[in-house]
Amino acid sequence: MKKQTTRKFSMTYEAVITKSQSVQPQYTADLPAFAAFDPSFTPELGQELVAKTTLAIEDTSENTHSAAIQRKTDELSRLRSEAGTKYQKLMYFVHSAFGSNSKAVDSTFGRSLYAKAVKSEKQMITLLTLACNAARLDPFKAGLEAKGMPQDLVPSMEQLAADLQAADNEQEMLKKQQLLVTARRVELYNSIWDILLKINAASKVLYANDPVRIAIYQLYDPSSPKIPEADETSTTGE
Repeated sequence: MKKQTTRKFSMTYEAVITKSQSVQPQYTADLPAFAAFDPSFTPELGQELVAKTTLAIEDTSENTHSAAIQRKTDELSRLRSEAGTKYQKLMYFVHSAFGSNSKAVDSTFGRSLYAKAVKSEKQMITLLTLACNAARLDPFKAGLEAKGMPQDLVPSMEQLAADLQAADNEQEMLKKQQLLVTARRVELYNSIWDILLKINAASKVLYANDPVRIAIYQLYDPSSPKIPEADETSTTGE
């Protein structure tokens, strides 16, 4: 199984952006000192930090995708509720036609599945399919029609089962895509964090006696129980 990208930072996304925005201008001002200390500190590094931070600020893909998943969840909830109501209506006619004390009849129409079905689209699809198949069998079909069951009730339940299946498939796809969207966002923020860590490591030497600058470049409060090191890994297990 492909390893998931994990966050190198324990602060929030917003806090990473805020820290980056505070470091950027100070790094530019202090660039001569950084470059003299280590030639790998260049104007391009600062420009890269600015560019990636801007990209991170403008990236709303994860929130947009989460909203799409929530809309699909709401749709599934509505469909389950509608399906539950129609199933109860079907069972009203079943009991009118064949009595309400027949365990065999109830079992044929899947009544024992109802409690779980109202909470699970997959269970509801199974229940609707079972009930509709039963309703089309003789002598159930004739008995239900004799009691005045609407002709469109069973077809509408079959359509609900199909709608539930389609919506469930769409939600599963959205959830899989969300993993990729989140991974891309984490990778972007990790790359920002890598730059901040590099600058921070050098600043501890350059400005060991300058608490004001140290406070600007510092990534965590010194009292924090976890101070990340620059060589933290970016992946974890399965």
